[in-house]
Amino acid sequence: MDADRFGIGLSVSLAWLLGPLALLAWATTLPFLLPSLGPSAYVLATRERSWRAVAREVAIGQAVGVLVAAVAVRVFVGPLASITLLPHTVVGLHQIVAVVVAVVAATLGMTVFEARHAPAYATVLIFALGIPARAIDVLVFLGGVAMLLVLDALRVRA
Repeated sequence: MDADRFGIGLSVSLAWLLGPLALLAWATTLPFLLPSLGPSAYVLATRERSWRAVAREVAIGQAVGVLVAAVAVRVFVGPLASITLLPHTVVGLHQIVAVVVAVVAATLGMTVFEARHAPAYATVLIFALGIPARAIDVLVFLGGVAMLLVLDALRVRA
């Protein structure tokens, strides 16, 4: 039987990429791994272009996404703090504006940098909705993106 036909190689690659991030997030309770990094890992593991090109899109796309979302929340909602969508309130409307502005800004930013990375839109929504919400979480998440890229570089060289 062909192992690749059953996705065993891909499964092992994804475990290699996401397992250490999950362990780090579990051990520290910090957002090194968020749902948007799963699709980013899949994009890396199944790439059809050069590693450098795909890694660049992942890095820049995720960085643009998280940064514009954090700024949009700060500008339209207030300090990054644990927030939930508040229906039927003015603050809830501000949150909606932050989401829309963040998506538009992420699209513009990724286009300008020629780094369109679809999974980064999940990052935009996760952060624009305040999950997670602390300013340090932005840096921690970016550290998770960097770690994902290092793990993938090691995987490719092996």
